[in-house]
Amino acid sequence: MVTQETNLQMVTGDTLAFGVEIEGLTQDLQEAYFSAKVDPESEEYIFSKTLQNGITKVDTGKYRVRVAPEDTADVQAGTYYYDLRIGINDDIYTIMRGKLKMVFDVTEITEGA
Repeated sequence: MVTQETNLQMVTGDTLAFGVEIEGLTQDLQEAYFSAKVDPESEEYIFSKTLQNGITKVDTGKYRVRVAPEDTADVQAGTYYYDLRIGINDDIYTIMRGKLKMVFDVTEITEGA
């Protein structure tokens, strides 16, 4: 599998959702991680999504990744690093990676508004 270099952008405290299709995949993933860090060498994540906790199967070879608003509500605007890694048959593949630009929001939505 080839690693796709893709830069993403999202608003802090908003939802980020996207689909991933893994060509030729005929079985379910055993593992999947979508994670972001301030520094790729750091051990501390700003968020990490896993199978059934932000990454869900849509169809054979198709998955949905969702970062919820609460995952980034306290994250400062700036540029971070992310990757999407999957596990199949004891093999690990990084299928996406790049920079995640977090931008500030202007409008705040409060409950009952």
